[in-house]
Amino acid sequence: MQTATLMVEGMTCDGCVKAITRALEAIPGVHAVRVSLEKGSVAIDYDPKETGPSNFAPSIEAAGFTVLG
Repeated sequence: MQTATLMVEGMTCDGCVKAITRALEAIPGVHAVRVSLEKGSVAIDYDPKETGPSNFAPSIEAAGFTVLG
């Protein structure tokens, strides 16, 4: 298990948290998602044999948010 942390812009409410969580949990190999509105970050626990960070940003952006960096 590995963890990736991404900075995300545009999150303002619990609805945003739920949208990002749903988008990431739909990716096979993602085991846990922790979204912090205060920090503007998302931590993703994942199995590197099934997925990786290159899959996370497109899913977040498809949900309507911007991944920084």
